[in-house]
Amino acid sequence: MTIGRAAPAAVVASLLAVASAAAEAPAWTIDAAASRIAFTGRQMQVPARGVFERFVAEVRFDPDDLAASRIAVEIDPASAKTGVADVDRELRRAKWFDVAQFPTARFAATTIRRVAPDRYEAAGTLTIRDATVPVVLPFTLALQPDPARPGGRTATARGAVTVKRSAFGVGQAEWRDTNIVADDVTLEITLVARTP
Repeated sequence: MTIGRAAPAAVVASLLAVASAAAEAPAWTIDAAASRIAFTGRQMQVPARGVFERFVAEVRFDPDDLAASRIAVEIDPASAKTGVADVDRELRRAKWFDVAQFPTARFAATTIRRVAPDRYEAAGTLTIRDATVPVVLPFTLALQPDPARPGGRTATARGAVTVKRSAFGVGQAEWRDTNIVADDVTLEITLVARTP
């Protein structure tokens, strides 16, 4: 297991449930400094962007053995940063992520398929607050030789998926109005890793 960015140690145990009892694909070693999870929404038709500064990821991936490949990512919603302090504080409150009750968001994919050379889809579930919704994350994968490790490779995976915030109960009371804050939110994931 590889941990990207600092996060509570308790989340590590939950990631183990994603791993299959059968043979597993090789584990990737995540480069936390180069990896990123970002989000984009719209408020009053104006794009609002931010990042989650803390997350953990376990990636077991073999392009030649997708049946044994798994992806699990846990995000700390309290680490959401938009560059506007008032917005960041509001996102942590009960009407939005309610981080006191729901301290983690999770993406777990157990089915991965190739749709074109270097293009894949990871099917799984996304859990935010107390709602779990099926999602399919399309991503690209670029593999290059790692000059620092003879025989090793560096991988860059980039994917994005658009979800409805209302499906997760994110934005309650007056914030349910999708004319003020749009329902669609795009999550963008970049994972940079060393592979065996």
